[in-house]
Amino acid sequence: MKRIKLGDVFEINTPKGKAYLHYIHKDTMGALIRVLPGLYANRPVNFDMLVSSKERYMIFFPLSAANNRNIVERVSSYPANNFNMPRFMRNSHIIRGEFLGWHIIDTETLQRKLVKNLTTEQKSLSPHEIWNDTLLIDRLVNDWSLYEWSK
Repeated sequence: MKRIKLGDVFEINTPKGKAYLHYIHKDTMGALIRVLPGLYANRPVNFDMLVSSKERYMIFFPLSAANNRNIVERVSSYPANNFNMPRFMRNSHIIRGEFLGWHIIDTETLQRKLVKNLTTEQKSLSPHEIWNDTLLIDRLVNDWSLYEWSK
């Protein structure tokens, strides 16, 4: 069993190239990762610029399981102390197929606030969800973004 630690950077292969994930927080929902920008034909030689750049979004991901099953590969480490669990995240609120608005989740208290329309700031909030590797790869290949999700 390969142990993971905060700050580890992982590579995941997609049909369009390699993507990179930065493990920054352990929570009751699991490992919170920063999905770093870009897809790459070849592994970068130096990860400093990539890891220090703004992430596409953050998501909870079953990182230990993916690591143990060789779905991801640890390729580097970069201190995670400059990156924190975001105070707020969001989810779409859909009941019986009907979109009713967005839940803004306070990650400290887990209280939810329902809003009908997102502000510009709320559109930049990452999903409060757990994604498996199949969903993550699909979203990466299709260039899914927080702003597209807001429509």
